[in-house]
Amino acid sequence: MEFRKIIEQTDRYDIVQWEFQGMPITFRLWKDGSGIIEIKVDKYFAIANGYKSVSDMAEKTIGQAKFNEVFGGVPEWIRTDAEGNFMFVGMNPILFN
Repeated sequence: MEFRKIIEQTDRYDIVQWEFQGMPITFRLWKDGSGIIEIKVDKYFAIANGYKSVSDMAEKTIGQAKFNEVFGGVPEWIRTDAEGNFMFVGMNPILFN
């Protein structure tokens, strides 16, 4: 991957883009000392991981219905760890107002 640009910088995080096989992959790097790195779930993320689109990725992983049940839809960001594993995080829709 090759660094592309800084999208946004706040006191809490930086959002940056790197280029992977000609596609912009967007990362959110948290500054709270947790080391949390998140990747924006968009068409480029889906394609980079072998899917045709975000909806294709949702259906071929746990299914759109399960994403809707657990997260209220496909979350905008996915966490990654040092080993390259992905974890979706979000709020249970039952807790929404």
